[in-house]
Amino acid sequence: MSFRLTLTACVMFMIGLLAALLIVVQVLTLDLVTKDAATSTMDATSRSTVSSLQLQVEMLSRMSRSLAFTPVIMNSSDPGDASPTAGLIRGNLAQWPALDSIYVGYDNGYWLQVQRLDGLKGVQRERVGGPADAVYATTITQWAGGEELPTTRIFLDKDGNRIGQIEIPPRGYDARERNWYMNARKAGHLITSAPYLSFNLGVPMLTFSVPFDGNAHGVVGLDLKLDNYSRSAPIMKFGKNGYLLIFDDQGTLIVHPNYPALFAQTSVDAAGPRLPSTIDLRDTVEGRVIAEWDKSSPYRHKLTWKDGREYFARLETIALGPNLAASVLLIAPEDEFAAGIRELDRKARMIALLACLLFIPAAWIFGTRMSTTIRDITGEAARLQTMAPPPLHAIGSAIKELDILARTIHKSQRAIWLFSRLAPRAIVSGVLDNSISTELGGIRQEITALFTDVRGFTTIAEDADPDVLMQQTSRYFTALTDVILLQGGTVDKFIGDAVMAFWNAPNPQGDHCERACRAALQAKAANEAVNRQFEAEGLPSFFTRFGIHVGEAVVGNLGSSERMNYTALGNVVNLAARLEGLNKQYDTQILVSESVYMRVRQSFRCRFVDTVVAKGMAAETRVYELLEEGLNEEVDAIDADEGRC
Repeated sequence: MSFRLTLTACVMFMIGLLAALLIVVQVLTLDLVTKDAATSTMDATSRSTVSSLQLQVEMLSRMSRSLAFTPVIMNSSDPGDASPTAGLIRGNLAQWPALDSIYVGYDNGYWLQVQRLDGLKGVQRERVGGPADAVYATTITQWAGGEELPTTRIFLDKDGNRIGQIEIPPRGYDARERNWYMNARKAGHLITSAPYLSFNLGVPMLTFSVPFDGNAHGVVGLDLKLDNYSRSAPIMKFGKNGYLLIFDDQGTLIVHPNYPALFAQTSVDAAGPRLPSTIDLRDTVEGRVIAEWDKSSPYRHKLTWKDGREYFARLETIALGPNLAASVLLIAPEDEFAAGIRELDRKARMIALLACLLFIPAAWIFGTRMSTTIRDITGEAARLQTMAPPPLHAIGSAIKELDILARTIHKSQRAIWLFSRLAPRAIVSGVLDNSISTELGGIRQEITALFTDVRGFTTIAEDADPDVLMQQTSRYFTALTDVILLQGGTVDKFIGDAVMAFWNAPNPQGDHCERACRAALQAKAANEAVNRQFEAEGLPSFFTRFGIHVGEAVVGNLGSSERMNYTALGNVVNLAARLEGLNKQYDTQILVSESVYMRVRQSFRCRFVDTVVAKGMAAETRVYELLEEGLNEEVDAIDADEGRC
């Protein structure tokens, strides 16, 4: 990826990172604010709900006690449908829409109930019977001699006028045997029943019952119809979407927003009619909260539901009555508390996105200008590896750091370029990439050494102009070193008119003998070409002689700690120099040792010259003249005298 794109991407990344950081901080702050708002709101709602519930329970309890201590109830054990007792009960019932009925049971089996009908529908209404416009039903059940008499049910309109009556055959209902009656008589004070299915309607009920003792003895009961209460209770909802439910310590639901629907399902349960319970909520938000409840009170929880929304929950256990504990669960979606904050958050994100989009062209322009300078500086830095000559002037920049960098690279480029002209390029390259040590010392390895010398150079130098000779010699050396470098050789040094070079160091070369021989032949051709130029310019020709030998040498840095030279030392260098000198004796131009010949005879044509003991050497060596490069088909038929390969 280009620097311009990289710089633009980096700038945008930094801007995006900053924007993301701000958004994260904003989201975290939003979550904290929302959580605090939810906690405060739900705590306040819970307190209000609990207070309201307890107040209603207390008021119903007081009504029950008040009725139980009313003389008309305490002093008459068989009140009729038009009696003060029936009127009193009907008047109290009218004040509580959630109440299903109020009744009184006596110890003689007499039972009087006033029931509200305007809240009954469907099957429930059909089970009561009577005229469709009836608002109240007064039901009287009597026992005589241990036998139940037919039950009478009188229907009244909203003003209390009788509009119908039916007789119900004995059905086995004895108030004295019902739990609400027996438990109240046994306790001797107000009790609140657990939720149960009523005898008459088969619907969920909660009963408040108080015993009384006067001239008559019995129990006053108030029935709270749970499906009606779940619809009519003012505490059922809070805010726009919050709601609550109440269940007892057995998990039976007392209040639920969808209580009628739940009861419609449980009333036809295959195992028998039953009341809705928390088990029926297992695939709902509230069911999940109840399942994860650790029984602490209050318990606060936040969860993500299947609809993708997050919900807050608060669950608290309270006492609804002297003998009834209940748990109040409040549920509300997160947006109930953070709708306005969410809108602000959405706008802030849009602004952040717009700012990022506006910064893209600015970052692109900035990156383009920066990339042009960086690209030029990078290009010059790349030339360091190639040791190319530096430009005349360094790249300039208005940015101080880039200007310093450009000038530094320009100086480095010039220094390396000059260094590469004073030392072999392979050595300079090795020093740059750290493949060649700059410490004194060397290692023993095989190399192929080449020596060259110009015939009669001393005579040429005596008659030549020094400046002209220097220029001519430099052109000559350039022609030879270009060929040597082309074949991967290392030019060790120039010794007057002579050149010393070697192969297989510093970089290993499996064909170093072939490279040296090929370089000698190509250098000979290059020498002939430059001589033609010299002749055309009226300059003397340089006739070059070559010597090549292969063997082990010590290769490394030689010199002092202040000045050193990467070179090769050993017999292989000395013998190559001696072979170059033997050319004068045998009137040849390129001589190679037998060691070289044995390696290259498959690829180069050679001629056996002689067996000699080179100056300074103790052992004989066979010497060959290198003629040309080419495949020799007669390599196995070596003639000892001709030595052709």
